[in-house]
Amino acid sequence: MAAYTFSSSDGKTYKRNLHGFEALCNSYALHDFLLALTGSAEVQLRDESGIAVSQDTFASCLRAAWIQLRHRIPAVALRTVYQSEDASWTALYDVPAGSDDIDTWVAQTLIWRETKIDCLEHDLDEKWEFTRGEYPLRLIASPVELSTGRYMLSFSGPHGMFDGRMSMILLNELVGSLNDQIFKTMPVDLESIKWGEETARLASAGSVLTGLNMDSVPEPASTQTEEFVPFLPPSVENKVRTHDVTMRHVVFDNARTTALREKCRAHHTTITIAMDAIFAVAHVETILANAAVVGGAHFDSTVEAYTNAVHWFMPLSCKDQRPTWPSSSSINHPEGTTLFGTDGFPLQAKLETFRKAVGFSVDTKTFNSCDQESFWSSVIPHMAATHAAPQKDHAAYVHREREKQAICKSFNPSLMMVKSPIGSSIGHLEDLGLFTKYAPGSSSPTQVPRVLFRAHVSGPTMTNLYWQYDGKLNCSLLAAAKWNSPSEMDRMEKTLRKWFDIAIGDKSE
Repeated sequence: MAAYTFSSSDGKTYKRNLHGFEALCNSYALHDFLLALTGSAEVQLRDESGIAVSQDTFASCLRAAWIQLRHRIPAVALRTVYQSEDASWTALYDVPAGSDDIDTWVAQTLIWRETKIDCLEHDLDEKWEFTRGEYPLRLIASPVELSTGRYMLSFSGPHGMFDGRMSMILLNELVGSLNDQIFKTMPVDLESIKWGEETARLASAGSVLTGLNMDSVPEPASTQTEEFVPFLPPSVENKVRTHDVTMRHVVFDNARTTALREKCRAHHTTITIAMDAIFAVAHVETILANAAVVGGAHFDSTVEAYTNAVHWFMPLSCKDQRPTWPSSSSINHPEGTTLFGTDGFPLQAKLETFRKAVGFSVDTKTFNSCDQESFWSSVIPHMAATHAAPQKDHAAYVHREREKQAICKSFNPSLMMVKSPIGSSIGHLEDLGLFTKYAPGSSSPTQVPRVLFRAHVSGPTMTNLYWQYDGKLNCSLLAAAKWNSPSEMDRMEKTLRKWFDIAIGDKSE
């Protein structure tokens, strides 16, 4: 366990090994930056008179805020080294010896864009080295509309270095500090920062922070009672593409989001369960609809897989484990917390429930979708049971972390070449206390109009990252452009919206 807790022999460089899911996510990124994450917040910066803050002021204040964030949360300045002989990862933190060290770190991690980039997929084409002691985590500042003081701030890097929720926690801290620098409410005196004291906030790996002895947690009892036959349809390569990843940012307006929340309350369930259910049936329907468009042998193979399958399968569903830890569960803890606190586990449901919901006719290639009542009486309870099946206590989490650590030594990216869904609920940001001072409609001259999440997906999987902000539920649908054409992504978005409206009982077009 000591290997997964930061220590130093000289008081200058601290190191620990990555463990479990954080290590595996970094190993994913060895293969074409697989699952590398970008979390972004658009920020609008104006003075008390409503005039946009100048670019020079923004640049100098952001630099100060970035340095302050390193002192408060030093894990943003970790370096990583990959040892190929045993497929292990080491994270290192160097205590700055002076301003030159800080300048070097800022130069390598604070990335400025000179021009506006309209395409959301652009960030997902960028990759950088992170295996030989480089800084894997970057802060990217991009102009959105300079005349109104709007910029996009993004944390980006291999997923093992931070998770989606933490990207928003970091951006919330950064925006607060940026606001303080601009209005001089709590200006940073960079010369007075005491470097070295921040090392107390370098947190151990998640398995250690559970408080359990990770080496002595027993193997869980096997619960598999039937043959596993998942629906894994074939893929068709998209020959025409301009980006690595194709994305659709789907926003459900305030009225629709409120309607879904009310439905969830009435049925004693959560937004996570409801959205995973909506996503599941929409994904199944989209696969069948896309196959019908392609036709021929591909359609026949898809129908065969659909007919013979017993299970709907999501290989990766995610949960933030940090709130359950007895200590170091928050960045506000004196010893900090890890930037990656995600637990990942598969979900396995009966495909027959979703077959009945989508009502697909092989002969006519049409759908007879279930109504709202059937959705809430059948699909939702089944998804709730599916979510409840995996054990999520500390022992189960530690066991999964040990399994993921072992997978690092044998991971083959071809295992990700399945046309299956991946889902991750980031959460309700305001309920998490994020951007509450700067949300649209607040009295602050600094505003955060929107946030975004993106991941670098290189296989046929369809990923749905979803969150609530400013009264709206957002879905970031992400897929590899190689395996999903723009028209297929359009169909996925349209079908997701259709099932959302079925869930809330909206019959309007």
